[in-house]
Amino acid sequence: MPLASSEGDQRLRNELATSATRHAWDSLVQIPTDSTFYAGFAALRSAFNTDEVKAWIRSKGMALDTVVVKPDSITGLVLSGRVGTRKTFTLNDDSGWWQVGARLRAAATALDRAGNGVAYVPEQSDRFSRNAVLQWHDITPPKNADELALVRGHLLAEEWSGWSTETKGRLQGSSLAARKTIDRLDERQYLAGCLADLVRNRPDDEEVSLADAQTPIGATSVLATDGADKAAVRDVLISHGFLVPKTAKEVRNVIRWLQAAVAPAPALGNYAQLLARPWAPGMLSENDKRLVAQFMRDDAISRSEPSLLRALDFQGVLDEHTPQEVRANADKILERILDQPSALNWGKAAARSLYFQGTSGTYDLSTLEAKQWELTAALLQIDPEMPRRPGNVAGYDIYQPANSGRTMASVRAEIETQLAQNTLLDPKTVPLAAHLLLASSAPEFLVRDIPSTMRIGSVEWADFRLGVTFAERQGGPGCSRRMSYTEIMGLSRLSTSTPGEAAVLDNYGIDVLLDWGLMRGLYEKPVDGRYTQQHHLQAITAFNEECEQLVYALEQFNLPLPIREDSAIRNLQTVFPGLSAEQLKAMRVYIADPDERRNMKLSEPRTRTLIETYMTGDLTRDRWMLLAPGEQPPQPARRTSPFVIPRLSASDQAAVDANVQALNARIAHLPDVQAQLPGEVDAYLDKLKQGLNIATRRMIAQLPLADRQALEWGDVDLFALREATDSVPEIDVTPEQVEERRGRKGTLIRCNYNGVISYFEVFPDKLLIVKREDLPRDLALGGTFQTVPKTYGPWAVSALPVRLGAVEPFDFAAYSSNALPRPGVTSPGVIIDKLGETLHATPVSVQGEASNQVPNSFSSPRTRSIVDRIMQGNFIHHRASVLKVAHGMLPLEQKREILRRNDSILLSMIPFVGAVIDLTKGNIVEGMRGLIIDTAGAFAGGAFGTLKPLVKSTKAVAPFGVKAFRVLEKGVEVVSGFLNPLDGAADLMAAGGKGLVALPKALGRASNPSVLLKLGVVEEKLRTCLGVSNQLQAPHNVQEQAVQPAIHNGHNHSIPVYAVQTDGRWYATHPKTGLPTGTPLDGFKALPA
Repeated sequence: MPLASSEGDQRLRNELATSATRHAWDSLVQIPTDSTFYAGFAALRSAFNTDEVKAWIRSKGMALDTVVVKPDSITGLVLSGRVGTRKTFTLNDDSGWWQVGARLRAAATALDRAGNGVAYVPEQSDRFSRNAVLQWHDITPPKNADELALVRGHLLAEEWSGWSTETKGRLQGSSLAARKTIDRLDERQYLAGCLADLVRNRPDDEEVSLADAQTPIGATSVLATDGADKAAVRDVLISHGFLVPKTAKEVRNVIRWLQAAVAPAPALGNYAQLLARPWAPGMLSENDKRLVAQFMRDDAISRSEPSLLRALDFQGVLDEHTPQEVRANADKILERILDQPSALNWGKAAARSLYFQGTSGTYDLSTLEAKQWELTAALLQIDPEMPRRPGNVAGYDIYQPANSGRTMASVRAEIETQLAQNTLLDPKTVPLAAHLLLASSAPEFLVRDIPSTMRIGSVEWADFRLGVTFAERQGGPGCSRRMSYTEIMGLSRLSTSTPGEAAVLDNYGIDVLLDWGLMRGLYEKPVDGRYTQQHHLQAITAFNEECEQLVYALEQFNLPLPIREDSAIRNLQTVFPGLSAEQLKAMRVYIADPDERRNMKLSEPRTRTLIETYMTGDLTRDRWMLLAPGEQPPQPARRTSPFVIPRLSASDQAAVDANVQALNARIAHLPDVQAQLPGEVDAYLDKLKQGLNIATRRMIAQLPLADRQALEWGDVDLFALREATDSVPEIDVTPEQVEERRGRKGTLIRCNYNGVISYFEVFPDKLLIVKREDLPRDLALGGTFQTVPKTYGPWAVSALPVRLGAVEPFDFAAYSSNALPRPGVTSPGVIIDKLGETLHATPVSVQGEASNQVPNSFSSPRTRSIVDRIMQGNFIHHRASVLKVAHGMLPLEQKREILRRNDSILLSMIPFVGAVIDLTKGNIVEGMRGLIIDTAGAFAGGAFGTLKPLVKSTKAVAPFGVKAFRVLEKGVEVVSGFLNPLDGAADLMAAGGKGLVALPKALGRASNPSVLLKLGVVEEKLRTCLGVSNQLQAPHNVQEQAVQPAIHNGHNHSIPVYAVQTDGRWYATHPKTGLPTGTPLDGFKALPA
């Protein structure tokens, strides 16, 4: 790229001052290749014309030459015949724009300072918007003839060829930042590809040398000395914040970090950017909140409608949508309401009434700051106590134990029901209010495409919440609502490399872990809301125990079904060491005694395979000689007389005898494979029962609280379903016939708790529990009897009872096959049998209202009793059937059929994988690569095959909940601070997301500030590894002041703060500019100098 020169800048100025300013409307100007502006222009043009971006634009049906990119959106014309429709995609929708457009947005932002949008630039074009060029040079574009003359005069009077180094550096800054962003994105992509090639097909524990590896770098890289376009991989990794990996496992973790993505945080963040509890410099104080309420009471616009959301909707945007549409498109609708000129003026007026100063250090607010004030006032009107603790929405406690086991959709509906009781809100502002409140108190509710099966309080939910926290802390408040469930869970694959990084995740996970423990019934919520070390330890212990049991269950589901042939091969390999299964299958045995061969039936083979002979029990001593592959047994000489039987030569006979004796020695050490098989099948079934036991207890623990209470403390009966034995008298019915008709795939539970009858259908291998509310209070057990004639001989007719089934309201196909239960289905000929005696009610062991008590259902003795009875009395596999399969020589396809459900359970049990993996095919779907990482390199190479090889050669990458929810190793002092955010110790960790880093406040209350400072540095390092370190920077358009006011150190109501005095009022200073910001301090006292 040509170097910028004074001549190039002067030529650009001349065109702007002459031909480009002949009229007020915008036009295109030629950009000289040696102008200062050209570097940013070239970056934008290149970003527009990448294959990835153009393919995405075309996939949306937009014509390239109609595309306009704005900070948060891309718009283009979709042509259908001669009719064109303008279509817009934003960072908030599921179009994929935020993922594909990162480079283009960075380049456009550098040139489009006003945010008006930049149009598509063809690959060979050298022309660009006049207005954008003027704004980039800090000149306001003309709107009319008078302004046109002023701009032309200004341009003619200014010499661009004589810019100072400072001026040129300021102008180049934004373009340089964009180029750096694009270069780093490119470098991350190159690095991931290079590292993937290095570890392809290599086991995790193998050491990897990066000594000779090179990767492309950008021109803005610190490594691009002397025009270098490549650098050592290890050096590029270090420049991106990574430690140099030493093993294939560590390399794969780096790849996951390089491929991970966090959505750009929206400008309005979590909508509560001016609110903080406790107060922080730059935020509204309690007195400010009262003044905001007073302003709305006195303001005519605010009084014109019941709610401010309605009052600011001057164009009736809400009236254009149904409540469902408002809920689904809340961000877009909010933006349309807030962006109306009258609404913006209202926000500025509200701020001015409190003498608020923005980032410019003046009362002149930006559009963004005006919107922040609109939102702040709306939030305070809905809930004057904003901001509340995480999980509290206008007084509704989301993480209360009563919500355990409920879907997120049902809890969201209950939140809206409570908000609807607020007389200020109507059916259309209720979902909008819920959206605003959830964004700061429980942002996980706003993530897209959450599985309907997600249960609050489950292990999966805990890790999902942790993923949201990770995204919000790393990318900035609000970024998670631009992401899908799949993208959030992609972050769960990331592992830390240092204790400091682990401490950051510990900080992210403590609130989630404590809420999980509360919902699991491990402890009651403290009266003062303050948790202790003991609470934390209880939660950690229980979480880790549950995770360990789930992992154990995975291992049991991965066990192969014992097959007689497999057992035979395994036994033979002990006496034939070093031989593979294929080699053993090629070996044969031959009847050694010629007399026995001569007297055998013609149908009996003289030569058989070694494995088959062993399996049938025919491999006995002194009978067989062993033949290697291709070997033929020795033959006697040709028969010369009918009276003489040919014999082997002495040497051949000696060889045969030696062969038989050698085989005898091996046979002596072989167990009876047929006698061995039943024990192996029993062991297999026992382990499968253990795995299903854990999975079923997990399902019960995820039921709603009321159901868990009923099962824990009520009378419980269990029932099995079977089909009637067709017209067979009861006296002739055999146990085998009963078993053949038993519905082993499901068990019915009846519970009587406080006089309320509840029924649950439990399908262990479907990982499904269905609550039935349509069944009668009492069931008809045992069927009915009908007397039928039975003839046992001539003239011997007897009247015998036959047990008949009835039409019952159950889908028996779900009980007897892999089919899912269908609602409303009845089945004929069904008999209901009780399994064991009633499990009688147990008293609530803790004090207080029983309805408020939370059982620890996963680990309780009652749950174990229920599940043990299911496993022992109605296990999904009948032993005799499994033994028959294990004993028989079945084709592989039939063998797979009996294991198919185990495979499904296996992957469903892996947290989060069930939602994004095709369970029966074992391949990744929904674009979520790498949730299971092949230890031999399948991740890097994408070599996912069939299910069994995948599972056997892989290990599940633990969601980082498992990594973060553990005993902290950083010391009790830090842990104590993290447990109770009001102590202030964790404030530093969250400060980056508030827009203003309240460092004095955080350190003033922290018991160990040096530790927290280190963790803050580590958190920023993680942002570098994730490639989002530039997303939380201060805005570039902060106005400069000629004279900086004197900054004073002091306290505002005991909180440390740096302040300046302006217009007779004290203001906190912006930590990055030193300018006054926020509302006046109402209690500032300067410390002595």
